[in-house]
Amino acid sequence: MKKVDVLYLYEHVARELDVACAVKSIAEKHFGVHIELVHFPGGMGEAFAKFKPQTVLISHCYSAKNYHSILLEWRNSTFVNLSWEQLLSRATQEEKAPADIFAKECVVHQAWSDEFAEFLKDHDVVENNIFINGQPAYMLYKEPYRHFFCDRKELAKQSNLDENKRWIFFPENFWRGFYTDDEIDMLASQGYDRKRACEMRDHARASMQEIMQWCTEVEKYDDIELIIRPRPATPLNDFIDTVNKIIDNVPRQIHFIKDGSVREWILASDLVISSYSTSLVEAAIAGKAAYLLKPLPLADYLYVDWFDYIKHITTREEFCNSCLDGVDVSSTDELKDWTERVLLSRGDPIYNLAGYLAHLTKNTVTKNKITRKMVTKPGRLPLPKWMIYEYRKITQKKIRRQLKNLNDIRHECDQLEQQEINYRIEKWADFLTGYEYIFNRKDESK
Repeated sequence: MKKVDVLYLYEHVARELDVACAVKSIAEKHFGVHIELVHFPGGMGEAFAKFKPQTVLISHCYSAKNYHSILLEWRNSTFVNLSWEQLLSRATQEEKAPADIFAKECVVHQAWSDEFAEFLKDHDVVENNIFINGQPAYMLYKEPYRHFFCDRKELAKQSNLDENKRWIFFPENFWRGFYTDDEIDMLASQGYDRKRACEMRDHARASMQEIMQWCTEVEKYDDIELIIRPRPATPLNDFIDTVNKIIDNVPRQIHFIKDGSVREWILASDLVISSYSTSLVEAAIAGKAAYLLKPLPLADYLYVDWFDYIKHITTREEFCNSCLDGVDVSSTDELKDWTERVLLSRGDPIYNLAGYLAHLTKNTVTKNKITRKMVTKPGRLPLPKWMIYEYRKITQKKIRRQLKNLNDIRHECDQLEQQEINYRIEKWADFLTGYEYIFNRKDESK
């Protein structure tokens, strides 16, 4: 069993892996901290048998029930919640709030802003367990990180697009429309409002129906490539099948592409459009024109603060005039200012996260001990929880290798061979070596 300083669990490759690789490179070179990257859940079986981590980074944490298998193996590690979803509507605040003693008292939470730190404290998270940093992924749109990604010419070649046309990038956000009845039942069983879940599904489906009809207007424009990207958790074929039920003949200018990362496409495109997707915030940081598509009124519980800083497109005519007939880069000036002020006000969050992980490995963090009783689900027999925990731990060790088969279609683009991961790690390390003078200045100012 190999002892490691930090085990960094990433879930969605496109969303998380570039930040993970950059943090690993900086932490190892500038802070002397060793980091291993592992996919969750796909790589867990092998990781359980291979690593004994001091610190474990997870992509989200609402309760211990999200991580029962991990807590059977690494209960004595320090857990850090990177919390990849923090720009929350009033509806999702209910879903994403820390819900048990494990999440509230035993986990260190990264906050992108003072506002999210207050949200955590309002939900009884221990103040000393909150690390206010900024949004690491948004830093990828800034110097020097933005130069790492594929340029427009390369993306055009990979996806058979015309680089000389205007590119409109549409990272869709209709994921609630793909809720099944079983998924709504599961949410309801966890205490979520069933009526609200059904309303949000209906709203997403109706919005998708209207917006996809708007998109057919692109057939009148020979100088446009419209790139529609489904969310990571929405299977590409499911999305295309749904579109085909809405549109009889999909215009040749429309391309459904899930390859590559959102940020590559944002950096390469001329305009970014979506419904209430935070990709629009990323477009603002990148200095791109962007619009929020809102064919239907939004319920109050779907409102998020940043909606006030971007223009809303509410009709088919507005869609044609603003999105298809030209590009106004100034459309995101207010949103960019808000993002810089709220989510990127503490310097470089990637470098900061690497430094904070070094702090964790060298210092004792004040947090509650994670007990067996705290993280053990009740069994069928009325046995003490410590006994159930130890039995499950022994059983899990016998089936560790099978745990790598926990993948499902919702991670269709997230399963990389170790060789591919190693290549990405090395590519980031080589890239950042060319900018050592920047990080050396940061080191000197510590």
